[in-house]
Amino acid sequence: MSILGAILFSNPAFWIGSLALGIPVLIHLLTRRTPKNMVFPTLKFIRMAKANQSNLHRLRHILLLLLRTALILLILLVFLKPIITESSDLTSQDTHGNKAVIILVDASASMGYLKDGVTSFSKAKIAALEILDHCSAKDKVNIIFIGSVPKLSFDIPIENLVIARKDIREAEPLPDYADINAALTEAAKQLDNVSGSKKEIYFISDFQRSNWSSVNFGVVKENVQMVFIPVGPEDAANCAIISASVLPASPTVLEPVEIICKVANYGNQTAQIPVELVFKDDKILTQEVSIEPHSTISTSFRVRINESGLYESRLQIPKNSSRFNPLTEKDGLEIDNQRFFTFHVSQKVNILLVSDVEMDELKSGSRFLDKAINPFVESDDTTVVTSVIRSDKLDALNTASAQVIILSEINELSRENAKILVDYLGDGGSIAYFHVGGAAAHNLKLLADVSEGDFTPPYTLTGQVDRSLKQEHSVLAGANFDHRILRKFKETGELGDLKFYRYFTTERAKQKGQVLLSYDDQNIAMAEKTVGLGTLLLCNFGCSLETCDMPRHTLFVPLVHEIIKGLRPSADARNSFEVGHQCSMTTDLVKQKDKVEFRDPDENVIEGTLDVSSSGAFIFFPRTQMCGFYRIFVKNSSVGSVAVNVNPFESNFEMLNITQLKELAQMSRAQFHAAAGNQGSISELLSGKQLWHYLLLIAIALLALEQITVMVLKK
Repeated sequence: MSILGAILFSNPAFWIGSLALGIPVLIHLLTRRTPKNMVFPTLKFIRMAKANQSNLHRLRHILLLLLRTALILLILLVFLKPIITESSDLTSQDTHGNKAVIILVDASASMGYLKDGVTSFSKAKIAALEILDHCSAKDKVNIIFIGSVPKLSFDIPIENLVIARKDIREAEPLPDYADINAALTEAAKQLDNVSGSKKEIYFISDFQRSNWSSVNFGVVKENVQMVFIPVGPEDAANCAIISASVLPASPTVLEPVEIICKVANYGNQTAQIPVELVFKDDKILTQEVSIEPHSTISTSFRVRINESGLYESRLQIPKNSSRFNPLTEKDGLEIDNQRFFTFHVSQKVNILLVSDVEMDELKSGSRFLDKAINPFVESDDTTVVTSVIRSDKLDALNTASAQVIILSEINELSRENAKILVDYLGDGGSIAYFHVGGAAAHNLKLLADVSEGDFTPPYTLTGQVDRSLKQEHSVLAGANFDHRILRKFKETGELGDLKFYRYFTTERAKQKGQVLLSYDDQNIAMAEKTVGLGTLLLCNFGCSLETCDMPRHTLFVPLVHEIIKGLRPSADARNSFEVGHQCSMTTDLVKQKDKVEFRDPDENVIEGTLDVSSSGAFIFFPRTQMCGFYRIFVKNSSVGSVAVNVNPFESNFEMLNITQLKELAQMSRAQFHAAAGNQGSISELLSGKQLWHYLLLIAIALLALEQITVMVLKK
């Protein structure tokens, strides 16, 4: 397209002013000198002087005519307000079809970043309103606010700029994460159902890499114009508490507890900040940390709890601390400066023993395990308590309260029960599986199958060994004494005294799990595998006297307790939820007939679901919308709570620039557009570049040139 073809006029009615171009010509004609006849005795020198004056006079008049004509033309163009446009549909003035415009506004937690008194979300709202100002009353529009769930102004794009502007003005960011793909899919689907209109999608966001790097733009068709408008901060200084963990995850009364806090510095300078641990009774402990730019650091608090129960706590970077250095004083995102968490302190360690044999059977290995776990069942000093159930009784409620699950002499698991165990592992639980008998191969294969690739056993079972038929036995020939479970047995040598009669032959799966014990025939006796956040310990032996002589050894009880100690979870994902997600909890303090009430962190009553069974109650909050503790009340007393926090990815302000966005989108130049997040840049993108101020400056220069011409070329 030629430059002239790309120029449009905002005020074409002022073309009537082109009549003014005749004024300089008229002045020129009216000021022409009329020749007079004069008689002089000597004409030679007079005629020469007159000729010179006439040439100069004629030149001055021509110059003034051109300058004044150009001056009036420029003034006319200033009133016409010419605009130079690009060859794109965004600046096209085709009036035969209207537009269908969808504006995607990022409303996630990071958009609340405050810099120089203005948040990124405020800039986004101004940009969205500017886009609407360039839409006509006949254009179809819709606003989609991007969060964990897209929030729409209308079900479909409609001709209603008034409501669209109102929704933008009233919108506020949530402590939520941005599901870009869900919002983009919804926008693409809505535009697919619009016909006879130009189609445009506007993205207004801080374009955090963590949110945008996995966006699928392939859902948008090629006839849709896409415009990217960044409004995020430059060189954002932000410190955040990104995780809180309790070690052990479910401590017992008076047991040493370590609360670990991970703090991140996403700024460009070293940050020196205090971190506080606040308990329910407002007891505050403080640690000060120094964090290098773009790095994380962990600090810990050590406490002992002298009463059992559920504890609500939080870690926080205090507001307006005088110990903040200039970087942290400019921390523009406060919502990630605290992290809520809960942990349950038990009177004893809860072990769930799953067995399908009768516990009063004298030769039962499960019976020996039960006695080893709690040899002093009548004593008040015992630190471990065991619950025994059959495998077909497994459910989410009886596994939720168990710190360790032990499987011994179980039948073939159902797919449903296998899924319960895999979910328990994925959430940070631990399982020890003493497998013997024909069901073991089936169960390991089923666990791997229902995990959908998250779990591959460290070995496969290829057959069975029964040395008791020849009155022979195998012994342990290899041990990893550096492992936490076996460390205490390194010096005693007692593991080598154990005799094993029945076990499985194994084939090692390369690079899967860790082998802890091996038999003298090279078969694996014990191996460990991480599944999700949890740990699965596979013991290729049983605990009955028919399979080994381990129950006769004094080693048996301490080995079982070291297994329990080593498997107690150090993390509990079941108590880690983020805003925008559903959250759940279990409690044994709710009965079938209790009248319960669900409340959010502001103590507002909200909807929830309750499933009560003989083993406890399962509480479910469908969706969370703020940070803090979601609680369940019975008779106005809290009987349980769950902590909800902002997604830690919202704290990282590493942004994608326009070039990276274009590479990510993989679209043609004709489809891809971008503008800065200010009104001027957006207006220039949508309307074209204004030229009138340049023309005005040229007109002023021509006016000055006219005055110079008059002064230099005097009459």
